[in-house]
Amino acid sequence: MNKFGLLFLAGDVVLSKKDKRTEKKEKLEARLRKEKIEKQVQEITDEYKPADIRTLVELIEEKYETPQDEVLKILREKEQRKEITLQEPIVEPTSLPKNLKEYFFKKNYFSIEFWTVIITICLVSIFVFVNVETGFFFIMRYIVVSFFMLILSGWTLTAAIFPELNDNFRFLERAATAIGFSIVILVVDGLFLNYTFHFNPVSIGVSLIIITILPLVIAIGLRMKLSRDGYIFRRKEDEPEEEIFEG
Repeated sequence: MNKFGLLFLAGDVVLSKKDKRTEKKEKLEARLRKEKIEKQVQEITDEYKPADIRTLVELIEEKYETPQDEVLKILREKEQRKEITLQEPIVEPTSLPKNLKEYFFKKNYFSIEFWTVIITICLVSIFVFVNVETGFFFIMRYIVVSFFMLILSGWTLTAAIFPELNDNFRFLERAATAIGFSIVILVVDGLFLNYTFHFNPVSIGVSLIIITILPLVIAIGLRMKLSRDGYIFRRKEDEPEEEIFEG
């Protein structure tokens, strides 16, 4: 190997060492930066107790001039490590009511859900039985009936199947499931009416109202039992064993 070849290899070795030192330096800076942002998140959380992620990110950006994308990246990593829980906002309070009076008349998620269903059903009944073809009420008819058919009919079924509100089944997941159930209900109900009764606005309106009310009643019953007993169906292994005494 000639002199130029040795110099070329020596240059590669020097560059390789410089690259490794640069890489280590960048990793160290990234780790220190990450620890700094995590400290900022903790300080802002302890001092201001922000109600949501947006407020937290804005406070950090305002006080420390930290870019929002870096803060959000750290928060996602903390959620993956189960250090924090990011949850969609839902109506508070979501604790199960103790009695029917609280369920129907106390300001909470369940009373809002119940009265939304009842008011919508009343409006649908009016719009179905009263023929409106033009004007403001014609537009309202399509809006209310579409909301009822595409969301609400499946929402009560979702409430009956998943009566409890917790992090295992979040609000957006509940809404997506309700839309899916609504489409299935529409298809099955339409096929049933087509081969039995006459398929018209009145028949489909009445059938969907019945299909919506029944799961709502079931959901109320299940939630009351869950609030009273702490469970809906007790498994056999959870039942206390009876002691047998020999005479």
